[in-house]
Amino acid sequence: MYHELTVWSRGIIMDKEARDVSSCIAAAARKAGYYTENVSDYIDDPDRTNCLVRRYARFGDQPILDRFIYENPHPDWVVLIEETIIKAVNFFRGTRDGEGVLVVNSARDPEYLLKFLPGPMRAKLAKLVVVDGVGLAEQRGDSPWMFVRNLSELAFDRMSTEGAVERLAIGMGVAAPVIGALVATTGTLAIDGVAEVVADRDAMYRGAENHRVLELSPSQTAG
Repeated sequence: MYHELTVWSRGIIMDKEARDVSSCIAAAARKAGYYTENVSDYIDDPDRTNCLVRRYARFGDQPILDRFIYENPHPDWVVLIEETIIKAVNFFRGTRDGEGVLVVNSARDPEYLLKFLPGPMRAKLAKLVVVDGVGLAEQRGDSPWMFVRNLSELAFDRMSTEGAVERLAIGMGVAAPVIGALVATTGTLAIDGVAEVVADRDAMYRGAENHRVLELSPSQTAG
């Protein structure tokens, strides 16, 4: 058993959410006894506001040999923290046909989002999962936009990057329901076990219970 998780986000204002997803999955897998790696993206760093950034986790029941390869070569779990990324990049590069689980933070219907994937990317899909992370998370800060928190909190977030210790709780906000949807859909990690490493457990459970899954048939992947 072996899985590679790649989380796509946009730099600085959404980087914390992506980092929390990969960190919580890696921490939960490690607690469950798996061999685990959790790395930031050294390919396109330093990240800049709104530019695409990635975070990676990989875990399995055998020692991980490619520990110093920063990019996941064959991601089978892909998370998009922001929905427009679905038409921004080939996030399934290296994914094997029919093995990809794609989780998108969105309030839209899975069928609508599927329209933005070209045929070769659809061929990679096994499941398209949509979870309204904004609606299911606790609103933080005084901004109506989910990713903009108080400036003081964003400052703490920036101090947590580049290998520093996290200054804020891990698994808050949008990240929590996204983690819940991912764990519930994939079924590899126990939901209660993952909850032990997520700061906002209630929001994580809401994501586990309230998401939509579109399982792809051969006719849909050929579209």
